[in-house]
Amino acid sequence: MRKVSIIIAVCMVVAVSLTLFSQGRDLDPVMKEIQPTSAGLTAGMRGATMPASEVIKEAEKLQKLFTEVNAFMKGKNLEKGAGWASEAATAASDLAKAAKANDYDSMMSAQKVIAKSCGTCHAVHREQLPDKTFKLKAP
Repeated sequence: MRKVSIIIAVCMVVAVSLTLFSQGRDLDPVMKEIQPTSAGLTAGMRGATMPASEVIKEAEKLQKLFTEVNAFMKGKNLEKGAGWASEAATAASDLAKAAKANDYDSMMSAQKVIAKSCGTCHAVHREQLPDKTFKLKAP
């Protein structure tokens, strides 16, 4: 029972830390990490040029980034955006698991969920400015 309590306490500290960290970090730099990571992963998987170990590493990176986006969206009371970020984080985790199992179809399926979550959220919460940059739409 003591080990379970310690594990729960550690998880709570990590969750609070992630929440505080993401609230201090703007969304733009996170998005600028997600886009090339996701695009590179998709290209590497489609061309079968990316080794499984690299797919796993990049998928785990995406999972962490989407967890940050989730916390950011919750902090802004954008529950739909938080939901899509959570969906993408889960899909990134599924992608890493599929890569570990060398299951190409499941890898591509997970990547499609990530792309769909991103596209849906961007359509609702992203606004293009005249200088071609983007900003978060107010709810």
